[in-house]
Amino acid sequence: MRQYKFNIDIDPDRLSLQAMEKNNKESIREYARRWSKVDAQVNPPMLEMEMINLFSNTFKASYFEYLVRSFAQHFTDLVVIAERIKQAIGLGKIADPTEKNSFTEKKGH
Repeated sequence: MRQYKFNIDIDPDRLSLQAMEKNNKESIREYARRWSKVDAQVNPPMLEMEMINLFSNTFKASYFEYLVRSFAQHFTDLVVIAERIKQAIGLGKIADPTEKNSFTEKKGH
């Protein structure tokens, strides 16, 4: 028990935040809440821009490419942008970057 208690007593750090992933069943907003709960335990607390960068880095390519182009100044703005990206990809208004890359590779052959 003492061996495993050590894992419980360790506070999350920036690396554990960066390693988090959104599961397919949760919405972006639910993922952001879960991510924020872990973020609140990181010591020393992160600055807003550090939060934005780390949170963006946890997304797969289809979101990441668009998120890094955004000019979000606040974490909550980034969450809204991620939701809009998901909606736009779902509606076919913007191409999924992973599909775009495969199209480009086929075209070049």
